[in-house]
Amino acid sequence: MTAPTMAHTGHVTRPHTGAPARTGLAHDDSFAAFARTHIARRADAAYEAEILDRLSWQRLADLGLWRIGVPEDLGGIGGTWADLAEHVADIARTGEDLGFVLSLIAHAGLVRALVEHGNDYHHRSVLPQLTNGAVGATALTEPHGGSDVARTRTLATRTPDGWSLTGKKDHITNAPVADRALILGRVPDLGRRDITLFLVNLHSPGVRRGPAEELLGLRSSPTGAIELRDVALPEPAVLGAPGEGLRTLYDIISFDRALYGLVIAAFLEPQLDKAVGFARQREAFGTPILDHQYVQGRVTDIRITIEIARATARAGIDALVAGDPEASLRCSVAKLVGSEGLVEAAQNLMRLHGHAGYMRGAQTRIVQDALGTLIAGGTSEMQRKNILNQMLASHPG
Repeated sequence: MTAPTMAHTGHVTRPHTGAPARTGLAHDDSFAAFARTHIARRADAAYEAEILDRLSWQRLADLGLWRIGVPEDLGGIGGTWADLAEHVADIARTGEDLGFVLSLIAHAGLVRALVEHGNDYHHRSVLPQLTNGAVGATALTEPHGGSDVARTRTLATRTPDGWSLTGKKDHITNAPVADRALILGRVPDLGRRDITLFLVNLHSPGVRRGPAEELLGLRSSPTGAIELRDVALPEPAVLGAPGEGLRTLYDIISFDRALYGLVIAAFLEPQLDKAVGFARQREAFGTPILDHQYVQGRVTDIRITIEIARATARAGIDALVAGDPEASLRCSVAKLVGSEGLVEAAQNLMRLHGHAGYMRGAQTRIVQDALGTLIAGGTSEMQRKNILNQMLASHPG
């Protein structure tokens, strides 16, 4: 679930085609409508069973969600990554299943990675699968090193036909159900600069996936381990160039981080509407509780979180697509303010409902899910470290 921090600048191999303006695709409400009528109806059952809603996942693929940011020459619709981000946010706004949306974020990052950094093998053999319903994952963390990718022990060796990969990844979003994964490893033969990214078919011989972990929240986003033992990969399975994994990875995880901020803002909007409605109806001391300043403070704090998280996320995504050297910093800011703001908002929602808010149910589930976002996608500590590294890189000396 966690993601590393590095001090490299972003790197995009596929040429950009102009400013990241949002197209008409961003105004299509079909995904929001689907989430409201299908995902939301299955959300409780998926949460209780601790499974990914694969029926909704496949239907979203059929509706073209993953083709939105993919260029037409690669079989996509030709929209922008900002368009895709806005539609994922629409699903968060109406789907009532934050865990499911975090699985979408993990997949979205991999789809964009293949488009921006992939070769012909990725574009023709892997990308169509991920846009048509297969589940993707990005596997970085390991049992001993956590987010410190410099301690990665997953090793790749060259073979006459390509590569052989051995290692173990832990706490990986979508791992128990994923079909393809981007695996961070190292190639010792390259010397000091050896971090490399590999695309792995998780149905290959030598791959074993652990069961879904028992999580406090986000239970509809299966998370677990991936173990690889002498897994054979073709030569073009490397994403980017051998030894350039950190540079490529930095761009990939930045998009994921910004998506967190946008999704959190969207998720909180209907929760705030419900809270205001409740505060108008619930009375204390002969007046609706919304008339009391302490309640007004809680609801306005939630609104402020929504506005800040959305604004910083959009700024991060736009900067990333435009190739801005400070894009990574802005994306980390979006993740940081979004996840920490969600935790504060979840507590405010619970306290607004008094004792009923502490009873097991909708409000406590939001609290549980919110706490998970502090870790998923990179902890707040990692975001701060990345922000600092980017600041120092911009002001050397």
